[in-house]
This record gives sequence, C-alpha cells and structure tokens, in this order.
Amino acid sequence: MQLRSTTASLVAVAAVTALLVSACGGGDGGEEKGSGKGGGIEGAKDGSSRSPGRDGGSDEAASGDFRISDIELPKDLKLVFDWEKPGDPEKAAALDGAADYMRALMHGTVQQDAKDPEIVKHTVPLQSAREYGFSTVGRDVEDKYSVTGEERYYREKVGDLVDGKLRQVTFCSNQSKLFSKELDTGKVRRTKPSDEDYLRFTLVMQKPGKSGGVWKAHSFELEEKAVEQCEP
Repeated sequence: MQLRSTTASLVAVAAVTALLVSACGGGDGGEEKGSGKGGGIEGAKDGSSRSPGRDGGSDEAASGDFRISDIELPKDLKLVFDWEKPGDPEKAAALDGAADYMRALMHGTVQQDAKDPEIVKHTVPLQSAREYGFSTVGRDVEDKYSVTGEERYYREKVGDLVDGKLRQVTFCSNQSKLFSKELDTGKVRRTKPSDEDYLRFTLVMQKPGKSGGVWKAHSFELEEKAVEQCEP
C-alpha cells in the first residue's frame, strides 16, 4: 500500500538538483539504468561491502550505520534497510541520515505529531524534506491513521560531495507489506500488491556543520509507481 500520495516536486528540490547536475557532470559513477527523475545526476561508486555487525565500536558510530538508531518504533512496524554500507565514512554517514529521515516520518505518524521532534532533528529548516515530513504526517493525523507492517528499502546509491556539504541519496521502497491502521477502530486496511507499492526516493542530504552531528535531509523528491526502477 502506497501511503504517501503527494509527489514532492518542489522548487527547492529543482534548485538543489540543478546544482548537483552542474557539479557532478562527467563523474565516474555512471548513470544507473532506469534512474527516473534523478537520472541526470551522476552518483558515486557503490559501497564496497555489507555492513559489519553491531559490535563495530566507536568508529562504526562515527561513520554511520543505518541499522542502528535511537528512533523507537512500535513492534508491529518494521523498516528493513536492505542496503550495503559504503566504504567511505562520509557516504556511510549520509546513508545513515537518510535511513533516520525515513524512520522519523514513521515516528511522526505513530506519535500523531505533524511536527514531531524527530522530523525536526533530522531535517534542515525551511527546506522541502521538512515541509514534506510535516505535510504527510499532518494528513495522517487529520485522517486518524497510524501505520503497521513492514517497508523494505533497497537499491541505494550515494552521490559524491557537492558544494562541500551536499550528497544525493537515492533508493527504492516496497510497501506491499505496509498498511494503514485506523486509530479509532484499530482496523488494518490491508490491500493487494500493486504498482503503487513501488516508490523511488531522492534525498539531498546535508553534512553537519560540526563534528559529531548528523547528516540531515535537505531536499526531497518522490516518484510514485516506480515499477521500472524498483521492481525486482
């Protein structure tokens, strides 16, 4: 079930995308087949290996690990990040920030708080990623819907650093096992698998201004029914 029905084609996204295109043209990443709306932006080379276990120590935490987060979600909601950790620590940290942005959106819906502190923490003020978070969670609050089930994220790609602080992160999502839940009745609105289950996200992540900070979502774009790019 595709829960987020608004495509965020905002001016802020277009402006940052144009910046990345001009800065990254001719990079060595090569265009990914079926890359959709973000296809004109050259990405970085893929991560070199699967992430190590949770016992990676302080170096692991510093470089980012998308499987570890302090954002708590209910037991009936599972986000599966089927990603590989890049060998570059900064790329890994940007990917980690993207994962926490997706968790923050879910946290806002579960908490029924359109301006959830987790969304604020993981987004850049006055930019489209925060606007999208506030608006999409706000609709769930207004409609009195929570969420349950499982969402899987895969086919990640992390771009090179642009303007000293920005990296583009793209990935697919499969929501075929993710469902809305009516808060008043507890009823789960189950749906059959369809093209609407496939989404493709493009995030522009912003590097923290100081050591120890988190990469935050700056700009956001969502492509719906992304079957060509995301179907297994």
